[in-house]
Amino acid sequence: MLKQMALLGFLGILAVGMVACAPPPEPVAEEEPPPPPPPPPVYELTEVDLAAEEPDFTSRNISVLGVKVGDRTNDMGEALGDIANTRTDVDDYITAYQDGGVVIYTFKLTGAARRIEITSLFDDGIVTSGLQDWLDDGDPDQLREFIGPEESIDELPDSDATEYVYDARGMRFIQYDVSGTEINAIRFSEFFD
Repeated sequence: MLKQMALLGFLGILAVGMVACAPPPEPVAEEEPPPPPPPPPVYELTEVDLAAEEPDFTSRNISVLGVKVGDRTNDMGEALGDIANTRTDVDDYITAYQDGGVVIYTFKLTGAARRIEITSLFDDGIVTSGLQDWLDDGDPDQLREFIGPEESIDELPDSDATEYVYDARGMRFIQYDVSGTEINAIRFSEFFD
């Protein structure tokens, strides 16, 4: 038994020696994470025809008078002009510019624009004819032909409004009834993948 133990000990020492003489393992190079994708180009609605330039546009790659969703309040004032009206909502300051043609929903805590709404009162005009047509006459069939079928239609009885929902693109097309007058609007909102 003593000989077997000695033989086992000798083989163990020999195995340890062989492992110790092996070349060291090569260090595994840590792979750097790929750089984030570049931000999408931003198209100004008053200058670019989105139907021709970027038919798959979303709220992430449009701007109105130089302001886009996510911009800070401090960056907006000069671009949008005089304030027509401001009111407070639960989470947002809602500020109307351009005589009510552009409405910005600014998150109170961060000062970031969470929604930009363009109404039919916007005089500067939108270059993309499908969007401008919606603002002018609010025809849902024309909207569907331009941008495709909506995800849903929401009736908002509290505000006498109908929303055509395109949340996958960060957009809603809205028809308001304000004291018997129809106002059409396009709302661009932040959204997350």
